[in-house]
Amino acid sequence: MRFGYFDNNKKEYVITSPNTPAPWINYLGTQNYCAIISNNAGGYSFYKSPKSGRLLRYRFNSIPMDRPGRYVYLRDDEDGDFWSISWQPVGKDLSKFKSICRHGLGYTIFESEYKGIKAELTLFVPTDKDLEVWAVKIKNNSHKKRELSIFSYAEFCFWDIMQDLINFQYILYTCMMDYQDDVVDYTVKFVTHNSPKAFLASTFKVESFDTERDKFIGNYNDESKPLAVVNGKCSNSIAVGGNPCGATQSKLILEPGKEINGAYIVGVGDAKTIGKKVKEYYSNFDNVLKDLSNVYEYWNNRLSKFTFKTQNELFNTMANIWNQYQTHITFNWSRSASFIEAGGRDGLGFRDTNQDILSVIHSIPNESKTRIKELLRAQLSEGYAMHGVQPLTWKQGRHNIPDDPRHIFSDDHLWLILSVTSYLKETGDIDFLEETVEYADEGSDTVYNHLKAALEFSWRKLGPHGITLGLNADWNDCINLKGKGESVWSSMLYHKALVEFIRLANFLNKTEDAEHFEIYRKTIKENLDKYAWDGEWFVRGYLDSGKKLGSKDSEQSIIFLNSQTWSVISEAYLNDDRAVKAMDSVAKYLASEHGVVKNYPAFTKYNEEIGAVTSFPPALKENASIFSHTNTWVVIAEAMLGRGDKAFEYYLSYLPAAKNEIADKYYIEPYVYCQFITGKEHPFEFGRGRNPWLTGTASWAFVGLSQYIIGIRPDYDGIFIDPCIPKDWTEFEVSRYYRDKLLNIKFQNLNKVNKGVKKIIINDTEINGIKIPYEMLHNVNDINVIMG
Repeated sequence: MRFGYFDNNKKEYVITSPNTPAPWINYLGTQNYCAIISNNAGGYSFYKSPKSGRLLRYRFNSIPMDRPGRYVYLRDDEDGDFWSISWQPVGKDLSKFKSICRHGLGYTIFESEYKGIKAELTLFVPTDKDLEVWAVKIKNNSHKKRELSIFSYAEFCFWDIMQDLINFQYILYTCMMDYQDDVVDYTVKFVTHNSPKAFLASTFKVESFDTERDKFIGNYNDESKPLAVVNGKCSNSIAVGGNPCGATQSKLILEPGKEINGAYIVGVGDAKTIGKKVKEYYSNFDNVLKDLSNVYEYWNNRLSKFTFKTQNELFNTMANIWNQYQTHITFNWSRSASFIEAGGRDGLGFRDTNQDILSVIHSIPNESKTRIKELLRAQLSEGYAMHGVQPLTWKQGRHNIPDDPRHIFSDDHLWLILSVTSYLKETGDIDFLEETVEYADEGSDTVYNHLKAALEFSWRKLGPHGITLGLNADWNDCINLKGKGESVWSSMLYHKALVEFIRLANFLNKTEDAEHFEIYRKTIKENLDKYAWDGEWFVRGYLDSGKKLGSKDSEQSIIFLNSQTWSVISEAYLNDDRAVKAMDSVAKYLASEHGVVKNYPAFTKYNEEIGAVTSFPPALKENASIFSHTNTWVVIAEAMLGRGDKAFEYYLSYLPAAKNEIADKYYIEPYVYCQFITGKEHPFEFGRGRNPWLTGTASWAFVGLSQYIIGIRPDYDGIFIDPCIPKDWTEFEVSRYYRDKLLNIKFQNLNKVNKGVKKIIINDTEINGIKIPYEMLHNVNDINVIMG
């Protein structure tokens, strides 16, 4: 069954049945302030850091689930009946209570109707303010005058999430609450530094308030029936210590057919100055609408840089709206703030963020450049990288060197080559290579030399077979090939990084560098030829003992996905029959109707030589699940091989939008990618999505659909157009900005081929080949592509 539908005109997912299997969430905010909100108004907020800037509290993995949140209660003061505008937390009978949630780009709207009262609650974070707005509309659709009370409620957090979760002997004695002129004042008293401040303000005239959670909720009670709402008024509590909250009660008198507007504002800053100021500002409801309009404009601008019109509506929905939206969410917030990631880890994952950048450079090149520089500062002078960095607190120094060199990852630093070269191809900003950036430990160098340092480090870390050492882990954190253990996949990534750097060096006429690293590339390729091929597929690596991992001779799992797909993506075997055989083995052993599993068969016994992957139950996480990130590489590999029907079949198999009709089984949001889908060897839950939103899947899925299915790939001096599509796509259109030049591209595929461009005509001029030189581009370009 399904719980909602896609409204592509409004760029919304509309949830019509609020009793979803799990909370289905949205992200509000664009810069410093982030608010996460579920389809039942649960969630939390943070300022800059989800670890040390947590503003609103949320109880993870709790019963009842999805508590607390941002709640607006309505009470009929004539009979004492009450409800919340969102279905939860009160949870009225859905046969009597109409509830709709609209998750849009940067905003969420709750619509309800009960006992003749129609209510609308719109939540958003302005693009230029460190706060969130709860805009409320209440209309009396009944035939009599109604006297209502309206309550706001949010529970404040201690700011430091780890302290808030575990250190009750301290945190329960630190808050200093106050109230003045419709504004709740929240201050935490720290000894060591300035006290953080926050507020909840109401543009409705406040009749009563509470700042102490237990007074508002009541003893042995919960958010579904707060004592204050039951009684019809708050107790005017002022918390000094305890659990702080922001709760207000106001009176509404509505004649039949009348509507009233107002807003609540939760924000960062001093209540008596900033809180008072924003309350006055939003008391003019036109300012609410203006700031909401700016949110619309912000997201429309970001998504308008690349648009698609194909014969497949699921593809259009994801490509134009939700996939792109998710790429920007992951770019903004990395991996540390969701309903799965509680925020205990902070900042940017090095490999994660390099990959996140790949899908947004065309839309936000300046922000991408800034982020790349933040990552360059997390690279050590020896060439490897910190696994994670927090730019807000980064300081150069030897404290950034890991205590144990075995904690270094074999892949982190190599992703820099892919993100930097992608940025250069997209923008033409070659001068960036000469900018000087610090290393994490000591010294500084040009961006170009940072890339060389990364390549040299991997060259120094080859194992007994001349294949890259696995170190702490490669891309798969749970494959821990310690000692002399080697990763075939990392070697393939290394090969790809070498290929990209050699192309860059040749473009810059740095022949000596190109020749130097070509020796490395050939050596890696020769070693892969000798030791990586297993007859039908490529092995995953070698253990410290010398045994093969992912071989037909292996004791447990015999085939892994990543070394098959990256045999193609690395270009090491792009024109080699072994890559075709390897991808055929993927179809034979790993594919399923819900996507391609990561390895097969699943591990059933722990093996210390292999690592944590062997500790998970079969079909979960890294152990034979359908890891969505790796599925994007299946699509890319098949497209690079020219097998468009197969690539698109795989694309649809794990596509969230394709799960909408079976959302009860898929469990999580059908509008965003998840980390993994339970694999085919699970006894009960094959096909269930897990860990949505913050995943590198978003970025690579968009790279796959835009650069390999649609086939538009920027280069240093032009742009390639080389689609690989389903044969039944006879025509489709794409609009894309490339260095501020608009490309309107129409494709014709009347011969129904998967791949093969016969002719490209740009502005009435036919070109040779499949790359349009940059100098041929006008400000606006009409391009016709004939396939055949």
